[in-house]
Amino acid sequence: MTYEPSEAVAFRQRLLTSPGERAEVDYKSSAPFDSDDNYTLKLIRHIQGMANADGGWLVIGFNGTPPKRDPNHTDGVCSSYDPTEVSKRVNSSVARGQRIRLTVYFEAHPETGARHPLIRVEGFNRLPYICRSNREATDTTERILRQGAVYLRRPGAETSEVSTPEDWEDIINRCVGLRRDEVLTEFRELFNRMTTPTPPSLSTTEELSGWMEQMRERSLEKSKEGSSE
Repeated sequence: MTYEPSEAVAFRQRLLTSPGERAEVDYKSSAPFDSDDNYTLKLIRHIQGMANADGGWLVIGFNGTPPKRDPNHTDGVCSSYDPTEVSKRVNSSVARGQRIRLTVYFEAHPETGARHPLIRVEGFNRLPYICRSNREATDTTERILRQGAVYLRRPGAETSEVSTPEDWEDIINRCVGLRRDEVLTEFRELFNRMTTPTPPSLSTTEELSGWMEQMRERSLEKSKEGSSE
């Protein structure tokens, strides 16, 4: 979903003033993003799952149900979410050639003045994101990321591997829908070019003449082959 600048600011403010987890919004407790600990790796897994579920938002510095501001949240924690570093770490966790599109906003709470990192994750364009390697948490030795896994965010703020036929159907339907939109966009552009009366450029005319000459030569070659038989 795209917002105008003023609407985007108002939306991010509502995430702080009216916290509530839903399909596209998840709230996380306050912890720094600076190591391969349990919290950081799980956050990366959540980002992968959200990107495979049409995107969403992760709000840092809230805990509990319903979410309330984490009293341990500090500006130092907020500063650890450097956009370049977050993007680098996240993209190093997915298959080579893939890149998760995300943006980190630093939004000040209108009542407390405390800054909170808000991570906007965009959904995939053509193919789902695949985990690149196995990663264990340095503080718990728990394996958080598994090589080859496709993670998916589910209702109830849960992120887990795609494993059931229904999971794969969901992923496949997303891929088909995106490809369909892509083809329709290309068809519209082609149709507009065909119905817009513009004189062909010299390069277009030359390409057409060259193509016709190639077709003529191929036709002559086939005729010779047929006569020799």
